[in-house]
Amino acid sequence: MSRNELVLSGVIATREKLRHTPAGIPALNFLLSHESQQQEAGQAFTTQLDIPVWVLGEAAVQLDRLAPGTKITLKGFLVRKSRNSSQLVLRTEQFKLLDGE
Repeated sequence: MSRNELVLSGVIATREKLRHTPAGIPALNFLLSHESQQQEAGQAFTTQLDIPVWVLGEAAVQLDRLAPGTKITLKGFLVRKSRNSSQLVLRTEQFKLLDGE
């Protein structure tokens, strides 16, 4: 069985304006900035990354209300930005606000 699931916390770095698909579905693109301490082979290191996020539906409307700098956790899956691109994008409809982290 194949599996493609990602849970990632971070900060909304930048956000585009809410738009609608030709079918009328709300759509939102934003950049999630992540930083954490990880352990590998007994060594600690800091990871830093920015990942584009695509959100459709009611979750897009809800996320559009959040300001850049808001801390959130997302659960979704990875896809290519386009058929001919190697850049990955996180697609999600599930998020949780993080308080005080």
